[in-house]
Amino acid sequence: MTNQAQIWPEGETFTREVLIPTKYEPLPVEITYTVPAFDVVVDTWQNKDPAKGYGLFRQFIVDWDQQDKLTDDVLMSFLVAYPGTDEAIFAGWCEHMKEVLVEKNHSFVHSSHLIN
Repeated sequence: MTNQAQIWPEGETFTREVLIPTKYEPLPVEITYTVPAFDVVVDTWQNKDPAKGYGLFRQFIVDWDQQDKLTDDVLMSFLVAYPGTDEAIFAGWCEHMKEVLVEKNHSFVHSSHLIN
């Protein structure tokens, strides 16, 4: 283990409220996310195989407040019943990561480009 600052916060967890689209009004859901390895993010972004999609997507989500423990059956039923649920959940993760990466980038010391 190293004490050096890292830009990619792999393993970090955070919670965000996400509005899941329903037939009537959006449903507010508290989702607990995790930051997977960077390779998982790249694989998710490049994925064209629907069979791999859910397995990759599931690596970003730890839990939510819709049941005692998040189960794949309930999550899949939300994804099927309410189109746009996956985009809403992933957008919550992306918004958080944009903020974190900007903050972490500012914490790194940048060398000066000036010549003495």
